[in-house]
Amino acid sequence: MQGYTELNTYRYERKFVAHPLNRFATEAVVKQNSAFFVPAYSARYINNIYFDTPGLDCYFDNLFGNGERWKARLRWYGDKFGEISSPVLEFKIKKGLVGTKKSYPIPSFVFTQSVFNASDLSKLFDKAGLPDDIREKLVGLQPVLLNRYLRSYYTTLNKKFRITIDDQLEYFNMKPSWNHIQHSFKESNKVVVELKYDMDNNSHAGEISNQFPFRLDKNSKFVSGMSHFRNEIAQ
Repeated sequence: MQGYTELNTYRYERKFVAHPLNRFATEAVVKQNSAFFVPAYSARYINNIYFDTPGLDCYFDNLFGNGERWKARLRWYGDKFGEISSPVLEFKIKKGLVGTKKSYPIPSFVFTQSVFNASDLSKLFDKAGLPDDIREKLVGLQPVLLNRYLRSYYTTLNKKFRITIDDQLEYFNMKPSWNHIQHSFKESNKVVVELKYDMDNNSHAGEISNQFPFRLDKNSKFVSGMSHFRNEIAQ
């Protein structure tokens, strides 16, 4: 399958936690910014299956903020279960404070609460016509986490700055061999704001972020979900 994309440039993704504001109050703050943010798309649910090595190398690299790190996920929009259309395999690559992304379209598949494992994913990826280097990278990975959230999108009129607002964060533990995806961990009161822009626009980013009453925070959803379930197992 052709049509995969790679970002040609690295960009900043500044994350903020909007506590104690809810989604509606957060959106009001964004709309009042002097950069004049307007809605870019309709709000939609995002679902991700994250992958990691058996030793959880990606998790620990992201947990400790290693300078060069990456994470892999299978992303789709809309319903969490059922017939999944237009899923995308993504590799997010981070170098210091900036990052880039590689994306590969994956065939549609059926995702249920009780039947889905590493073998199912392997068969799915075999059908995708992925580049050889990506196929080799996937061999050493296994599903470890499912998460879901509602995202709103905003952009400046010149398209140089984007903001996403996420809430209704929900996480499910996943195992490589067998899954019964039922019990979740929720961060019901958390609202995450991300300010995204290319490196060339960094000098103007402070003018935008200084108007936010939000707390700057790394706040990786992948790390939040993984840490919760690791702590739950340890107890």
